[in-house]
Amino acid sequence: MPNTSTPITLSETSKIGYGRRYNQFVRAVKRRIAIRTGQDKAEVQITPADLVDFVIAKKGNYAPNSWRLVRASLVWSLEEMALQVDPVSAQMIMDQVERLRRERADPDDDRDAKTSSTKAKKLADGDLALIEQTALEQRSKYKQHLVLYLKVGILTGLRPCEWPGAALRHSTRDGFAWMLVVANAKATNRRAHGSHRTLYFAELDPQTANEILAWIRIARSGRYQRLLNTIGRLLWKITRELWPDGPEWPTLYTTRHLAVAAWKAHYLYKGQTDAERLEALATIAAMMGHGSDATASQHYARANAGLKAIVPSADPEEVARIRRIIDLNWFGKLIAGDDTPPAPKVSP
Repeated sequence: MPNTSTPITLSETSKIGYGRRYNQFVRAVKRRIAIRTGQDKAEVQITPADLVDFVIAKKGNYAPNSWRLVRASLVWSLEEMALQVDPVSAQMIMDQVERLRRERADPDDDRDAKTSSTKAKKLADGDLALIEQTALEQRSKYKQHLVLYLKVGILTGLRPCEWPGAALRHSTRDGFAWMLVVANAKATNRRAHGSHRTLYFAELDPQTANEILAWIRIARSGRYQRLLNTIGRLLWKITRELWPDGPEWPTLYTTRHLAVAAWKAHYLYKGQTDAERLEALATIAAMMGHGSDATASQHYARANAGLKAIVPSADPEEVARIRRIIDLNWFGKLIAGDDTPPAPKVSP
């Protein structure tokens, strides 16, 4: 019989929670091996040693309480497995259990502080593709809705709640084929530059234009809020399967951060004059629907030159309304890749 240090009796809720965490780690290990070896994920076989190696390697990401929960989940699950196999296999499993028990919490000194905020503001292109691929493998009938939302959200930077009030039209401005007119969500509390904003696209291929139009139709339906909740939960499930030990995970709002990062990479660059930089920041703030370019740099993701995206243009009249109150020296450090820029000095 396995010698267990976990509670003798666990509630059904605890058992479900332990099992869910264990399965998340199993899927993460299989996915990592599949990517490394080129195997189909369904064909990957892992051993208890593979699992324990993976978890121990991630130990530094956890605060002491979190590590104890992770360890207890795996110990209990492995002990349950040991009860169902032959004695030799059981001993191999228990060897890994004992190894895991000896691992004490040891959080990295430079580990990001764990807070109630776990929303990711950035995402690598490969991670985004992995989320979409994993979504399409799900049984959920809303998987296509999630993938569609991610595509149009990253392109436009709209808040989830702004889609019902959006309209894609042929552009009335020379040099642009399409314009997306959006009712600003922050207009009522004076955080927006006006009631609406307009994003101009020099060109959109027919599929992309149809995807935007399709999501607008969905957003105007009576079930839109329920749909957002559903695909939000699906994204939550997928990202925790992909990165069970991650300090933060993308949400539906992450698409806005990714769009802004692409816009910063396009409009802001080294060597700009102060006037050019102020104009660029005002352009970004206008496309975000903000009333000042300070908010564009303080609250959103840093520039991401690696993000491949179609970048829209702002309405010149809207840009002219943006209040210019930002400390450019601070923002220069921000877009240069400084991970810990000093706090901005913003004039009243």
